[in-house]
Order: sequence, then C-alpha cells, then structure tokens
Amino acid sequence: MKTKRIKDKNSIIDFAREILANRNKYVILDTETTGLGENDVIVQIGVIDLNGNIILDTLIRPSKRKRISSEATAIHGISMKMLADSPTFKDIYKNFKDLIGNKTLLIYNAEYDARLIYQTAQQDGLKISDMNALCIMKAYSMFVGEWSDYHKSYKYQKLPSGDHSAIGDCKATLKVIEKMAACEKTELPKSWWQFWRN
Repeated sequence: MKTKRIKDKNSIIDFAREILANRNKYVILDTETTGLGENDVIVQIGVIDLNGNIILDTLIRPSKRKRISSEATAIHGISMKMLADSPTFKDIYKNFKDLIGNKTLLIYNAEYDARLIYQTAQQDGLKISDMNALCIMKAYSMFVGEWSDYHKSYKYQKLPSGDHSAIGDCKATLKVIEKMAACEKTELPKSWWQFWRN
C-alpha cells in the first residue's frame, strides 16, 4: 500500500506540474448554490485563469427557484434579496461560453459543480454540452494520501483556505495546484531483490 501511495502522489505532482506548464489551456471554476439537492441551482459563479486573474465573477438570480436553504446561506452568505438585480444563468450563458472557449475547467469537486450547472441550465431552458472538467479535489485527496478502507479509496479533503465565495474558492484551488506542483517527488522503496544487485 505504501508503494501505491507514493506512486499516486508522484503522479499527482506530475499532473499539477503539467497544468502549470500549460496555463493557457485551463481555467479554474467555482460556484455557490441554493443547496445540494436535485432541484438546487447556482447563485454565484467565478472563473479565474491560472495566473489568478478574474475572468468571470457574478451573482446569479435563479429563474424558477424562490429560496436558498438556510444551511447554504450560512456557508456562503448569499440571500435571495441580494440576487434581485442579478442576471440569470441564461443572461450570462453566452458570455460564459465565450470566456471559457475550449479550455479545460479545473474544479474542486467537479462532479458537484458540473451537476449544479447542468441543473441551472435545465431550469433556464438551456441545453449545454458536456463540460471538459478535471476534479482537483480527487487529485488533492490522492496527494494527501489518507486511505479509507471502508470506501476503498482516498478520503476526500476539504478545500484548504477557501472562503466560500466563488472567486475565493477559485484562488484557493489555484493554491492547491501550486502546492502539489512544488512538492518534491518521493523515491520509491527498493524491492527486496534490488538490494542483492548492489
């Protein structure tokens, strides 16, 4: 198991270095939402480039949903009242697509954010194609290397230093990528037979 963890961590270090070596191919995205369920939608979206420059930062007014769960507001601080004059996702969708272009999205918990974007698009009557996204949370979980025997996988890690705003969490995700890329790779332990060759 130790060898597997070292190999996995080393592969993630290479993954992060490859991203930073090709910054123009990626953007980092994050959303804040009305909640976690199947009918929830996004209320804020942020996108930055790999140099930390803000590309998109806007609140989103739900077109159909009329409330934000109290649990969600307690986390991100966004209320329905704050969204009264904000654009809907449909209003910003073309600009969103143009800004992202053909870039790969880097998302902390990509499965969740992608699902909520699809749900929001559906409620706004939009059909969107599959997003090209990579999950930084899964990569960081492999990097940290805490194994769960119950789940037979690495334990998911909370986003370090995120502030629960879309742009703040984008910048925290960039820091995670930079942290992984800056880490020295670990030399794999020798197999027993390799000692006899020296």
